[in-house]
Formats: sequence, structure tokens, C-alpha cells
Amino acid sequence: MNNTAERIIRVLLEEARCTECGCAYHSEDVHVLRQLDDRIWDLAAVCNHCYTLSLIRAVVRPTDEPDDGRPAVRVVSELSTAERRRFSDLAPVGVDDVLDVSSFLNAFDGDFRELFGQDHPEA
Repeated sequence: MNNTAERIIRVLLEEARCTECGCAYHSEDVHVLRQLDDRIWDLAAVCNHCYTLSLIRAVVRPTDEPDDGRPAVRVVSELSTAERRRFSDLAPVGVDDVLDVSSFLNAFDGDFRELFGQDHPEA
């Protein structure tokens, strides 16, 4: 395994948790499935606790090189650290949640004013 793959896996082991049970991954449970050039990596991670399979796409973006000449690796997310912490404490979305939203959307008529209880005059 090359150095970039090892660094990606190391960051994954430090940052990612199983979406089902929240356990950390072990290095032997993370596998490189495919590499598209030097920037895009597809990985599979199997939770050692609940055996949930997660598919992960890592995109390596050029950053400042550290003194050792190897590419820097960091986690890029749409969530801030505070948001990730907040959401990690919540229960994962379950089947019942998805069914509830599906049922709601099937019956929803598109009237957001009624939904949110706001009655603003037309602009």
C-alpha cells in the first residue's frame, strides 16, 4: 500500500465512526476498493462491532506540503466541528424516520406558509 493510502486510512481511523453504532474503525477493517488517479479513493470500512459496511470516497486535494514532502491529508466535511459533535450525539436516522417523512411528503400539498404557521401577504 502506498504512502498516500496509508495517510488517508490513518485520517479515516482518527475521524470516522460507524454510522450505525458509533464505534471506531480498525485498520484491518478498511480496504481500498479503487483509486482514480492520485486524488480520488473509494474505500470500504466494515465495523468490527456491528459489521455495518460503509462506502467512503476520499478526495485528496492539493494543500501545503509538510516539511517531509508528503501530501497533507485532512478531513473535508460540509459540517463544522461543532455540528459534527452535535450530530454524533443524536440517534441515527432509522427506517421509521424514513417512512414518516415519506408519508408526510406524500400528503404534503406544498403550502409552506400553512406548514410553518406564517401568514405573510403576497409580495
